[in-house]
Amino acid sequence: MKQRTRKWLHRVSLLVCLIGFCFESGCAPNRFGLSIAYHAEKTSVTNAATRHTTVSPYYRFDTALLSDLDDALVVGDVPIQREKARAVLRGANALSQVSTANEIERLPSYARNKLAKISRSSADLTVLQHYFSRLANAALTSDLRDVDRLTPSELQSKLVGIRKGVEDLPDDRGRLTRKVLYAWAASMTANGIAREESHLAEACLAKAEKKFDRIATCRPVKSDGLALITRYAPIIGVEWPTNRRHDANYDRIGEVKLSAEGQHIKVQIDSTKPTVYSYATVAKIGGRRLRQLNYVWWFSERPEMSEDDPVAGHIDGSMIRITLDANDIPIFVESSSNCGCGHEVFVSKRIEAAVRQEFGVPLAGKRFAVEKSVPGKHDVVVIDTFDTSSNFVRPIVISSAGYHEVFHVSFDAPAILNSLEIAEDASYQLVSYDTLDALPLRGGIASMFGPDGLVHYAGRPEGFLLAPSGMLSAGQPRKRGTQRVRWDDYLHDDPHLLEKTLRIPPLD
Repeated sequence: MKQRTRKWLHRVSLLVCLIGFCFESGCAPNRFGLSIAYHAEKTSVTNAATRHTTVSPYYRFDTALLSDLDDALVVGDVPIQREKARAVLRGANALSQVSTANEIERLPSYARNKLAKISRSSADLTVLQHYFSRLANAALTSDLRDVDRLTPSELQSKLVGIRKGVEDLPDDRGRLTRKVLYAWAASMTANGIAREESHLAEACLAKAEKKFDRIATCRPVKSDGLALITRYAPIIGVEWPTNRRHDANYDRIGEVKLSAEGQHIKVQIDSTKPTVYSYATVAKIGGRRLRQLNYVWWFSERPEMSEDDPVAGHIDGSMIRITLDANDIPIFVESSSNCGCGHEVFVSKRIEAAVRQEFGVPLAGKRFAVEKSVPGKHDVVVIDTFDTSSNFVRPIVISSAGYHEVFHVSFDAPAILNSLEIAEDASYQLVSYDTLDALPLRGGIASMFGPDGLVHYAGRPEGFLLAPSGMLSAGQPRKRGTQRVRWDDYLHDDPHLLEKTLRIPPLD
């Protein structure tokens, strides 16, 4: 009996050791979908913005889909909940197929060979992608049947399980660890942030009142396309001083390119090929879904604008997001650096007037009636208003030299351009933001971003200074979907961001 017990304990101990060894050494799963996620993580090609759920490898969530899932969870009407659940599953499945296809294409050949063994197929890229697609489609079909046949409580449980299984964003995974490791400097960091916030109103006013005399412009290549993303593609203006301490090329936007230095991916900006990267999102305001148009551009450097400038570093970028009303007229324009820093808002005069009629004068300490005070958060700030009554619909966006911060947004570009000296005038190509995950490298493709969402090797001294706050590499440009704004208080791509942070009247 004792001998049997010893044998049983030995087997259990061996099993525990084997399980532990698997977790420590990273044994690859033998299921195809899970194995792709494993190899993508091991080879650092995971898409940081599309998050897995432990329930299934055939669903991925970005911020917008996660918001839709949260909406589905609180719906009281069962038929509507089923409809929302179906839409969420279809969207999450489609996102998984697109993201996974890109990750398979970026996997090294040895990883594809292992996937081929599991699927008992060829290691050919297209074959592996199609195999995953078939499995994903089958999983979706099965789950959609479940949505129709499950009882209301079972459906709720299924959605809750999916939601609980969604993984954290990369910057959340080590946030507590960073706070603990740098706790000794937390008070200094907090004081520094407080000092920055204390003169924010003055800085906003200075931005609104700043006058530009001479700029370089970059306009979208002429197109007959009627798509909104083309129609509202901005004219980008950059302050062009007669004298500057840095290379003028640092103030020219360009196409993102990759090169390899050993095992490292180096990101470069080709300013001879001006390029703007675009994508669409959705804002949720007052129960409505409003179109948003996003435009992102990149500079090769953020030069030192002062001695020991903590924000200086390799690769810089800016972006704007235009929120349209139900008639596709701009009502909000948000600007920020591509790290999420310096997030600010420009508001339609029509909306500001409606806010004053609905809520009255601005709150204490605010310049505009649309601005809101959010307890426990750093308030989103409004820089200025804009008028959309002009027949010219394309906005002009003007940023400062070196700093690359957006100072001015106007929808009356002809009047603005006629009042300024144009030092340079170039044209840019408007391309999909998704191309940044499929850039040519070594005969294959690679992403501009690492698995943490950060631009490869573009760190800033600012990142070390703000680490005690829990922020991940503050100031370093990063991928859409992983950007946070206002000292990490909000996700940039949260569909409810404007609704949470501004006083917005009912939109007709």
